[in-house]
Amino acid sequence: MKTNRAVLTAVVIVLVVAAGFWMFRRGSAERVDLLAAYDQAEKKGGTFSIAEATLAGETKRAIAAPPNGRIIFHVKVPDDGWLKVSLGVKPEAWTVEGNGVYFYAGVSDGKSFEQLFNQTLNPFANASERRWVPVTVDLSAYAGEEINVIFNTLASGPGGAPTDDRGDMPLWGAPEVVRR
Repeated sequence: MKTNRAVLTAVVIVLVVAAGFWMFRRGSAERVDLLAAYDQAEKKGGTFSIAEATLAGETKRAIAAPPNGRIIFHVKVPDDGWLKVSLGVKPEAWTVEGNGVYFYAGVSDGKSFEQLFNQTLNPFANASERRWVPVTVDLSAYAGEEINVIFNTLASGPGGAPTDDRGDMPLWGAPEVVRR
């Protein structure tokens, strides 16, 4: 009887330890902090930096990008993965005339690019854009795959408007890939 109880206790302990290890290991793959991967990211088009930015009273760590910049992160997408990022323009640009910043992001497998979203922010012309604009995009189609997540900014969006980078101080706030 004592032997059966000891064996059962040992089995339960092994199962609890295994379950704890599995949950801990699984949890580490549920969030990819792109700011933590900033140093390894490929940057094109100008000077990038990490900044603390406060927009409408909300502070976030962010990537300050040039008006015509691209930053590329190599990421393994978790099951049910989602891209979360907030778009913003530095407050010192809010009073500078211009036509805004065109943000767009997408993914690439190295052969083709799929645009996930685009958004123009012009806080000079639109006071309602003097804040963080949250964006959440479903990446579950790429679950388990290693892809490039690409953030782009342009001084002028599509449509033939002349390039105008006045007041273009884009921010990519708290970018991450999370499991939903």
